[in-house]
Parts: sequence; C-alpha cells; structure tokens
Amino acid sequence: GYSLFRNDDILLTNTRPYRGTAVYTRVDYYPGYPQIHNVNGIEITVTRFMILPHVTVIGIYRPPGISIGDLCSALRREIQLVSSQYAVFIGDFNVNWFNESQRRPIYDLFISQSNYKQLVKEYTTDNKTCIDHIYTNLPDSLITANVTETYFTDHKTTYVLINLT
Repeated sequence: GYSLFRNDDILLTNTRPYRGTAVYTRVDYYPGYPQIHNVNGIEITVTRFMILPHVTVIGIYRPPGISIGDLCSALRREIQLVSSQYAVFIGDFNVNWFNESQRRPIYDLFISQSNYKQLVKEYTTDNKTCIDHIYTNLPDSLITANVTETYFTDHKTTYVLINLT
C-alpha cells in the first residue's frame, strides 16, 4: 500500500547510481509534490502531504565530497522557499554534530539565524558520529525525533513523529 518516489543521482552510464534518496508513503501528497531541488551535488527532496498541509518535509543528502559552504547555500535557499507554516529538514548531512568546527556553519544557519532546533543529539552511525540531522521550527509538543538500530547499514534509522492533533 506504499507509493515510492525516487530522487536518484544522474549518471551518464546506463546503470543505477550508488546514491539517491527515496520517499515511501501511504498518504497522499499535497498537489505539486514531491519536488526535486537538487543543487551542487546535494540531493534535496521536498514533500508536503494532504494530512499535514502546514508542514513541508525536506529530505537532504550531502555527499562527503561537497563542501559545507555549498550545503549551507542550498539550505539557505530551501529555508527561503518553504511556503508552509512549518518545516522539517531531515537527512544525511555528513556533518558531525559532535564536532564544533564542522557543525558551526549549520548551527548558525538553522539555529542562530532561522530559529530552528536540531532534534538529534545522539550517535546516528556505528562510528559514533551524529551526521544524520533533523531541524524543525515545529513546536516541541507537535514533534518527536527517534533514532533506532538497523542491520543493513552503518547508519541508524532517524525519523520523526508529528502529532496531527
């Protein structure tokens, strides 16, 4: 009963790319969504859902070879493009939240300048790093972040629950 939306990296060969993001859902998308906003090698998947019309969910994948400056430029653009009251940015930022010098530009952009909060404060990989983040401007009473173990990757599953009431 799920539908799949894929935002795959584009290759010049006729093979499946080694990276890409996917959205699996059982609920209807808001008209005009999902959207692909990929820029500078960063995969950005923007979704809105009929049951949450006031929330935009932005999935992020930043490959390790892309600069944090390029990531911040892409994120700044996405923050400005959000047309709903609330937003959730979730994904693999490949920026270790526990490393002050790595996280500073992201912290400044989301927390200092845009009044978002980072919900993930624990390891998200088996390498004891926190590179999978969740940023939101939703009130704490409406959102809960979770990190759980997986067996098929060195990343843990990072997800949110949004209270619809």
